[in-house]
Amino acid sequence: CLLNPQASSHRLRIYEREDYRGQMVEITQDCSSLHDRFHLSEIHSFNVLEGSWVLYELPNYRGRQYLLRPQEYRRCQDWGAMDAKAGSLRRVVDLY
Repeated sequence: CLLNPQASSHRLRIYEREDYRGQMVEITQDCSSLHDRFHLSEIHSFNVLEGSWVLYELPNYRGRQYLLRPQEYRRCQDWGAMDAKAGSLRRVVDLY
């Protein structure tokens, strides 16, 4: 049984506008408040480069959750949301 969160790398890019426009930030660690850290309360597109992530609608990992797998998300409907509200992001780490 091996438990090593460092073994998997996680990387995603968030964009303040649809279709990868506007301010871009690359994230590799959990973020409990996107607003406090990046001054963003809405994210309109994602490019998940490595690993899977959970996007939470509210800060501190609360509210609706959306699983983001490695792929491109050009607008919030692509990850199943009705709007672009985003509060926090957490890496999905395999526990096995």
